[in-house]
Order: sequence, then C-alpha cells, then structure tokens
Amino acid sequence: MKRAERDTLLFILAITSGSADGWSYIGLGHAFVANMTGNTVLLGVSMFLEHHDVLHPLISLICYAAGVAFGSFLTRDVKEESLWSKSTSSVLLVESLILFAAALVWLSKNAILSPRLKDLMLGCVAAAIGLQSGAMLALKLPGIITTYITGTWTPLISGVVLIGIGRPRVHANEESLEGRLFVQAGFLLVYFSSAVVSGWIFHHIPVLIGFLSAIPILIAGAYGAIRG
Repeated sequence: MKRAERDTLLFILAITSGSADGWSYIGLGHAFVANMTGNTVLLGVSMFLEHHDVLHPLISLICYAAGVAFGSFLTRDVKEESLWSKSTSSVLLVESLILFAAALVWLSKNAILSPRLKDLMLGCVAAAIGLQSGAMLALKLPGIITTYITGTWTPLISGVVLIGIGRPRVHANEESLEGRLFVQAGFLLVYFSSAVVSGWIFHHIPVLIGFLSAIPILIAGAYGAIRG
C-alpha cells in the first residue's frame, strides 16, 4: 500500500470517529465513544451535578479500554515500519460488524431505545472505536490519533509553529513536516465535517445516523484487506 492510499484511509476513519462521537453524545446517553478526555471530565464533574450521570461516561470508558486492549492484542505482530497491515484491516472489519449491528438495532427501534438497551449500545460502539484505536496505534502514524482529536491538534499546531520559525523537526525516514501537517489538517477537517453531518442526520433522519459510522469503517477495512 502506498502512503497516499493510507492517508486516504485515515480520512475515511475520521468519518467513523466523528460521526460515532456525535451519535453517542446526542443519542446514546450524552457520553463520547472516541473522546475519552471528554468522558473523564464528564465522569468527574457529574459527581457534583444534580443528575449525577456517572453511568454513561463510565460505560464508555470501560468498554473503550476493553476495545483498545483487544485491538492491541490482535495487531501485536505489526512491524514497526508498516504503513498498513492485514491484521489492522481485520480489526477494522470486526469494528464494522459491531457498528452495523448497533446501527441495525437503532434502525429497528426507530431511534427509540429503552435505558438498558441504550447503555448496551453505548458500550458496544465504544468498544468498537476502542478496537480501532488499539489497531491504529500499532502503525505509529505521524502525529495522527484516529479517535481522539487532541492528539492530532497538538502536533499540527506545533508543526505550524516550527515551520514558521524555520526549525522543523523531522525524524529520519519520515515524510516532510509539511506533508504531515497536510494530512493532520485534512483529518481534522473530515472529523469536524462528519460531526456536522451527524447533527444534520440526527435532526432530519435520526434512524440512519448509525450507518454514517458503520459504512466508512467497512470501506476502509475492506480496501485495506485487499491492498494491505
């Protein structure tokens, strides 16, 4: 697989991450499935809020962690210099199955879930996104974390500053700093756009919102399996 192909797959992964966070926050209990920083804050402040909603961020944190652990285990043999790997694609395909199952349940229930089913759905989606995080971490991507955006914002801003002062830091055998910044900026734009589209879908056709998360990850996993 060429670097340009990998970068395109990263943009596709951003659609799943952004839309899944939008879906979970709006429809599955006001918790995130990719943004664990946000969940940690929600868990902390909820202890002193009137509604005391500790459960939803806690479910998401625990299930995300389980997904990361399993994704890391399944990609334990990925070589350090790999741009992609078959095991990465396999994990993404498993993730797509979980997200499609959740999307179909959401559709069958007409976006109206019982509290217990909503909690189960939140946990499943969080575990699926955790799988992605654990699998992609093995590839050691250049300043891009596919499921938590602070990890992409930070090197992007740092890189812009370093270019501005004429002191770019690029390790041996890496692409140019400018190239990395382009990918990082594109990833953030796609992530934000997918969150915007998620809000629109939830407002107009909420029963379909789960498929915005499931379809892109299926495409990325299938393409990676063919080209990896």
